[in-house]
Amino acid sequence: MVAAETAEPLGDALLELGALAVTVEDAAAGGYDESPLYGEPGLVPDLQAWERSTVTALLPASGGDAQIVRTDIYETLTTAGFMLAQPIVKLVAEQDWVRLTQSQFDPIQIGRRIWIVPSWHEAPVATNAIRLALDPGLAFGTGSHPTTRLCLEWLENQFNLQQRSLLDYGCGSGILAIAAKKLGCEPVLGVDIDPQAIIAATSNAEINQVAVQFLLPDNPSSGASVPSQFDIVMANILANPLQVLAPLLISRLRPGGHLILSGILARQTTEICATYSQWLTLTVAGESEGWICLHGILPQPLSASFPNQRLRLSKPKKKWPLYALVISLLVLFLLVMGAHFFRTSLLRSLAPRQDEKVNLVSSTAFSAFLGLDKTLCKLFPCKKVPIQVFEAWKIDSASLGMENKNNASTGAEITAIMSFELQNRFALPVAWPNLELTLTDTAENSLTRIELQPAVWLPPTYQTSHPDYLAIGAPANLQINCSVPLKLPAQAAGYRLRILYP
Repeated sequence: MVAAETAEPLGDALLELGALAVTVEDAAAGGYDESPLYGEPGLVPDLQAWERSTVTALLPASGGDAQIVRTDIYETLTTAGFMLAQPIVKLVAEQDWVRLTQSQFDPIQIGRRIWIVPSWHEAPVATNAIRLALDPGLAFGTGSHPTTRLCLEWLENQFNLQQRSLLDYGCGSGILAIAAKKLGCEPVLGVDIDPQAIIAATSNAEINQVAVQFLLPDNPSSGASVPSQFDIVMANILANPLQVLAPLLISRLRPGGHLILSGILARQTTEICATYSQWLTLTVAGESEGWICLHGILPQPLSASFPNQRLRLSKPKKKWPLYALVISLLVLFLLVMGAHFFRTSLLRSLAPRQDEKVNLVSSTAFSAFLGLDKTLCKLFPCKKVPIQVFEAWKIDSASLGMENKNNASTGAEITAIMSFELQNRFALPVAWPNLELTLTDTAENSLTRIELQPAVWLPPTYQTSHPDYLAIGAPANLQINCSVPLKLPAQAAGYRLRILYP
């Protein structure tokens, strides 16, 4: 295990000393401290190694003692200035490496129909199977990794891929682009920063007999035949480059198109969603072994969803005045009808009194309501009867004259004249009331009560001149003098007179 700055020069030195192959791996691989290296256009890592790297060299077999030979290489390296721990030496027995490699790769079924089949295996027999002929090679993407499977499952679950364009950014072996082509997408473009990936993907497309174009991102001229925007943009890379490439990926996505992002650990979901939130909303489309696949749809612009939006924005239809007018008329109608149904109470409360100071506001309101009430009574049934208002009446004076009081014997009746003056103080007709006369003795104990109806106490001359007096009521501001002959008990010494309505 060596430091990052030592890994690359050490690998070069081993190759010069005859190593057949050199592998540099993350010493923390599989642990929490694992830190992936990635490279994108303009973002090539300064060091092609990890902070703690494991360097493994494959050296050719020799006739001598292998341990001695390897010791010679170790001494040569330390003499050259490399600070190294004692290497671990393992002998690799001769084997049929081709068969050994092939034995590690069996057909992989993904979803219901997709099969990834190496060339040395038989194709699946299912009639609806989609076979992807793919051998392990120079580029990532054999279908065994969860991130690749999640993307393939999303593609298989779509029912409308026919004639929909797709961009596979970070195509690797081309497995996603080839699968999309076989599922109906057209056209399909694969992009990768690794020239070896472009070679491998192009070869795999030929093996699968599909027409898919694969390009380097810095060579756009060769892709003149492909669209600038796609219905589906799929990127199975890693979280960090997905964040850096967000503007680029969005620019290649057509409004209303689908964005599929994979190569993301579950704990990185919130960060990725936040990066893309300014363009679209991402949701989890699938999860497997701690990896997730995110999906989002780029919204349509308002001008596309509503072709006349610009016209409506520049010349909006002001409907609110019409709504306000309708509501106002409805409220006014309800108020008027309510006033009509409660006309008696309103007339009683608004009518001015003759003996009170006239208020201009209340007088105007009363006059207006009388006019409205008259109009409404022509339009709607209205019971025209005078209102009964106690407070309208005022007894200005009253006297009870007993003609033969002193000469009356006990138990005899005496003749009396009840004289009084009544006034209707209201500025509107009111119903004629009854009068109640209560007689008392010298101790002010009640002797009897006599109720007098209007026909009894109203002067006969008035009744003759106003035969419909009960129907029209007492005129506004009327003052009337009345005299009523009565027969009273001899014990009567006092009286009380009050107004009542039956």
